[in-house]
Amino acid sequence: MGTQAIELYYKMPKEFRDEGIYISVLNACSHSGLVQEARSIFQSIETKTEKIYSTMIDCLSRASLFEEAQKLIDEYDHDHSPSIVMYTALLSGARNFKNTDLSQKLYDRMEKFFPQMASSLTSAAVLLANTYASSGDTDKASNIRNKLHKLGQKKQMGITSTVVNGISYEFRAYDRSHPRSKEIYAECEKLSAELLQHGHQYDSSWITRPLNDGETIESVLSTHSEKLAIAWNFIANPSTSRIQLTKNLRICQDCHRATKLIATIRKCEIIARDANRIHHFTTDGKCSCNDYF
Repeated sequence: MGTQAIELYYKMPKEFRDEGIYISVLNACSHSGLVQEARSIFQSIETKTEKIYSTMIDCLSRASLFEEAQKLIDEYDHDHSPSIVMYTALLSGARNFKNTDLSQKLYDRMEKFFPQMASSLTSAAVLLANTYASSGDTDKASNIRNKLHKLGQKKQMGITSTVVNGISYEFRAYDRSHPRSKEIYAECEKLSAELLQHGHQYDSSWITRPLNDGETIESVLSTHSEKLAIAWNFIANPSTSRIQLTKNLRICQDCHRATKLIATIRKCEIIARDANRIHHFTTDGKCSCNDYF
């Protein structure tokens, strides 16, 4: 709710504004595409901390303003030790826009500046591999993943949980562990047919591995963990008007677009909490994040 956050911010007495307030309003701008408003607020802040810089860099990166974001990183690095959070924010933006050149340069700098931060570097390497995969360079993506595998570093597995009739269930992509998985997959096929009928086009750039024999772009993307959880809700309660999901990772853009459409087709509100935020998909085909996530 970027506009509302900005209105509250300017109503607040200046003496109440602290680091947390600045981060909150800049983050609201970041997730609402209000870049110019964020610039104005950022420039007015007298004492800019690492977290404030990081939030502004995230805002610029989400809007693909990579050069401006890089200048802020350089400005911060001039007087401080480099911050991996800033580099990760810029790398994430580069991944969203499939900018492989920038992603590689950022990752190389992160390896140089943060050699001891293995966990963060693993996450960065996954982002880099996904960027190459989404741009069609599957060889480079595979090479990065193989390197991670040899080093014993594993990508975090995506898990979507949902509570149905008072019982909690967990799903992984392509999961067949549920005792009624045949029905769930049949419902996924039904949902997929409805999506295609209403104009959805599956985005292959969100498939970050080579397809196996017998797989198609549709079969892989239609069985992401979120879609399996949604399908199970409809099987257990066919007339449900509200579904709630929790995912440990960020929802992919294909699932985000598909869920907006599912909420419209099935006339069912879907609330999905991912690693970054809560998405409220309404029956009119919109999401509370306004597609900034």
